[in-house]
Amino acid sequence: MLQTLTDENREDLLTRTLEILDRGGLVCLPTETVYGIGGRSDMPEVEAQLRTFKGERGEKPFSLHCADADQAFAIGRLSPAAQRLADAFWPGPLTLVLEKKEAPGSLAFRVVDQEFTTEVLRRCEAPLLLSSANRSGEEPPTTAEAAAKAVAGSVDLCVDAGPCSLAHSSSVVRIDGQGSLEILREGALARQRILARAATLVLFLCSGNTCRSPMAEGLARTHYASLLGIEPDQLLDRGLLVASAGCSTMHGMAASPQAVIAMAEQGIDISDHLSRPVEHALLSRASRIYCMGQSHLALVHAMLDQTPHKGELDALPPTLLGGEEEIPDPFGGSLEVYRETRDHIQQLIPPTFPFGAAGR
Repeated sequence: MLQTLTDENREDLLTRTLEILDRGGLVCLPTETVYGIGGRSDMPEVEAQLRTFKGERGEKPFSLHCADADQAFAIGRLSPAAQRLADAFWPGPLTLVLEKKEAPGSLAFRVVDQEFTTEVLRRCEAPLLLSSANRSGEEPPTTAEAAAKAVAGSVDLCVDAGPCSLAHSSSVVRIDGQGSLEILREGALARQRILARAATLVLFLCSGNTCRSPMAEGLARTHYASLLGIEPDQLLDRGLLVASAGCSTMHGMAASPQAVIAMAEQGIDISDHLSRPVEHALLSRASRIYCMGQSHLALVHAMLDQTPHKGELDALPPTLLGGEEEIPDPFGGSLEVYRETRDHIQQLIPPTFPFGAAGR
């Protein structure tokens, strides 16, 4: 039953695995997280066998393991947050619970990062129903020896590809039809990492990222937090990430002293702000991009034209924050000039939530 994977027997093991799956049998396969037991999702007897093996599990569904994200989203409902998480963490230790596209209910989807099992999934005619290779209440096995012992008598083949590289269960995230996100299990991915990647990013751009854009960032955070009745540092939990950058700056420059004072007068602290230059990856990640001047907008369009990334599903075209007007640079001006700039920007902050941010 336990077969060690080598370069010499890889093709034979792939063929044998697929033959067992095609006749409705169960196999034990490696992933980067834990060893799993399962079979073809289009064969009803497979789920029955899995439930018999797992024991006291109730009606809790098994994860549908797919060859890639396209296969998963052909079945599960795509949303901007789901797309962002899939782009960031698939293949990898993330399970997404999504609503079905063609029927009521939801399914858990996973795209593993393990060469042998990925090839099985590519060649198989259907996704696989997989669960950790342990009975309910026991520890998931992270070595082939432990897995083979746990599944003895329940599978026709256990493939030994060595210890699991992560040896930690996947993180499980539910995303409903409205885009609301819930972390059901933190697992291998930290909570803050998941939230930061799933969030809708609103980006403000100016020249040096020391005056206008950090003021806009602080004002926007405060505005959206006020609408939700939360603190600005809680926005990420509600699916919103607000940031700023400069089109002609370098890393690590502090906000101008006048900007810090002007914002402090509104109860907003930007004293720890450090500048960052705009980059292709940041632009393609953003769902909303607000520029202070036409030169910034022209640069953004030029950079996006050179970016192969498809962009966010909920992205709108970059625009001037002032609509058709530019916001003058207060650099070198008096504190009163900075106050006027602050108040001008405050009036222009988009009053409603970006798509997907308000309901989490």
